Amino acid sequence: MLNGSEDLIEALEALLDDAGFQTKGARVQDVVRGPLDFATLVREAHPSVIVYDISVPFDLSWHAFQKLAASPSVAGIPFVLTTTNREGAREYTGPDVIELLLKPYDIQQFIQAVVLAVKRGAGAAAAP
Repeated sequence: MLNGSEDLIEALEALLDDAGFQTKGARVQDVVRGPLDFATLVREAHPSVIVYDISVPFDLSWHAFQKLAASPSVAGIPFVLTTTNREGAREYTGPDVIELLLKPYDIQQFIQAVVLAVKRGAGAAAAP
């Protein structure tokens, strides 16, 4: 889970933990500018899905997402994107994005998006 807010990361981790997921959160800026290496984080965490928040400034956040999503270390791992940017939401979708949640979203909607992404990611991994 990548977000700019430590408080939101903790809250979403708690929700997903309660739903039976094992989570690992990181601040986007720690991955983009350091000190965390994204490939190492993915290799160590083995995520079934990556939740990424497209936050302000939207253009920088979107470009950071594109760079991270293009990393060979995440090949085949689906993304769930969240954003408040309703105007730019259409351009954020693509073949690797399972769900785009426009804020505010409810807790059940968030958990369902993650569950769907995990199922689709597992299905894609099992396909010949």
